[in-house]
Amino acid sequence: MMYNKTNSALDLSFPCIAAVIGCGGKTSLLKQMAEGFQGKRVLISPTTKAFPMNIKNADCRGIFNPATGKLEALPEHELADLVSKYDVVLLEADGSRSLPCKGWRADEPVIPKFCTHTLGIVTLNALGCKANSAYVHNLPQFLALTGLHEGDAITLKALQNMVCAPDGMFKNSVGSRIILLNQVETQLNAKIAKVFLKTIKNSYPGVFAKLLFGSIHHDSWQGV
Repeated sequence: MMYNKTNSALDLSFPCIAAVIGCGGKTSLLKQMAEGFQGKRVLISPTTKAFPMNIKNADCRGIFNPATGKLEALPEHELADLVSKYDVVLLEADGSRSLPCKGWRADEPVIPKFCTHTLGIVTLNALGCKANSAYVHNLPQFLALTGLHEGDAITLKALQNMVCAPDGMFKNSVGSRIILLNQVETQLNAKIAKVFLKTIKNSYPGVFAKLLFGSIHHDSWQGV
């Protein structure tokens, strides 16, 4: 079986049903993980909406909507029946409209109760930018999570609240929780990433099974 560095860093057990949530690389992570599981039976499916993926060693299942070109979620009982046929199930369980920050509505993220892992993607790309609709999906919810006002600079503390607050990214999480801080591709960002993740680790002991920073693009990860 071929493993890439991303899958090796995650070190998931099988069978695995992983919900991928957050902002800053969900689709890229799903694709990279699926391609790395050579020799395993892999399913990719959305629990909300997502564009279909054409990956040689994975099945991509959902209800196709010709008006949007997207796959929509299968009924949960159908998905539950499917998962037993696969070694690895990767669920795109969140949407952020390609923006680096998000606030979550009451019904988000959509994570089935039978998941074994919840993988949360975060990026530092909005750090220092203004909290507005150019950088944030669901701005009112984000402002309530972080305590910021519209137009304020997005801080590390705001990003921490976005991830860890009771109504934040992991509020509907199931199974082992893993944070992946993506797009860390410079020495400066690596220093910031270590501080950010160590603060979360110390502030929320035992909550997260792994805290990783690195780059999906470079297939490179470090833990804290």
